[in-house]
Amino acid sequence: MISVIRSGMSAALSDLDVTSNNIANAGTTGYKKREASFVDVYADTVAMGVGNKVGSGVTTPEMRIMRSQGELKQTGTVLDLAVEGEGMFTLRNGSNLRDVLYTRDGSFSIDLNGEIATSDGHKVMSANGMSITVPMRAAGIVTKNGVERLGSVALTSVGIQPDGTVEATYGGTNIVAVGKIGLATFADATRLTAIGNNMFRENARSGPGNLGQAVKDGRGKIHSGALEMSNIDMTGELAKLIRAQQAFSGTSRLLQSETEMVRKFL
Repeated sequence: MISVIRSGMSAALSDLDVTSNNIANAGTTGYKKREASFVDVYADTVAMGVGNKVGSGVTTPEMRIMRSQGELKQTGTVLDLAVEGEGMFTLRNGSNLRDVLYTRDGSFSIDLNGEIATSDGHKVMSANGMSITVPMRAAGIVTKNGVERLGSVALTSVGIQPDGTVEATYGGTNIVAVGKIGLATFADATRLTAIGNNMFRENARSGPGNLGQAVKDGRGKIHSGALEMSNIDMTGELAKLIRAQQAFSGTSRLLQSETEMVRKFL
C-alpha cells in the first residue's frame, strides 16, 4: 500500500513541477505549455483472483508539449519574427554547426558576419538549409526585378515577407532578395526534446524536421515586427497548481496514516 501512496505523491510532485514551470514561463517568447501525462500501473495476476489485475499506483511516462498558437505581440522590430500556424525556426548551433536546433522564439538580429542569428550565436537557416547573409554593402547587385545596379551601395533597410523572403534594400531603392527563412515541420512536434532556452532537438518519436518554405505544404506564415507570446492560460495553470497541491497534501496524509497503522502491528 505504501508503494501505491508513494507513486501518488511522485505524480503530484511531477504535476506541481510542470505547472510551476509553465507559470514561470508565462512571459517567455514562443514558450509552449507542458503537460504531464499519467497512467495507472497494474500488478501481475494474483492468486486470489486468477486473471485479475490490481492497481499498484500511477506513473508519469512523459511530458507533452502543447502546440496551440500563442498571441502575437507587435514589436515594430523587423527581425522580430512570429509564426502563425505550423512550423518552427531552424537554427544551426553556433558552436557546433552539425547540431540543428528548433524554436518558436523569433528574436533575431544580424551578427558581425552579416548573418541572421539569435543572441546566442545560433544561425537561422534558410528554406534550403543554408545560413542567410545580409551584406552591409553591395556592388554590381541585381534587384528582385532583375535590374542590375553597378557600384558599391550601402544597405539602408531590411524587410521580411510572409513567405520568409528576406529583402535587403540598398541605396534606398534597390531591393535584393538575399534568402528565404525556412520553417520545419514534424510528424509529431509535441514529442520534441526540450534542451532549455526555448530550444528543441528532434528525436525518433518526433520524426526528423522537414525544412521548407513558409506558407507552403502546410507551413505557417511569418510575421515580421512581431513575436509569439506563450500559450499559457494563467487562470487554468493556477487552478491546476491548487489541485496538484491538494493531491500532494492528501497523499502525504495517507502515507502518514499508513505508517502509523504499520507501526501498531509491529
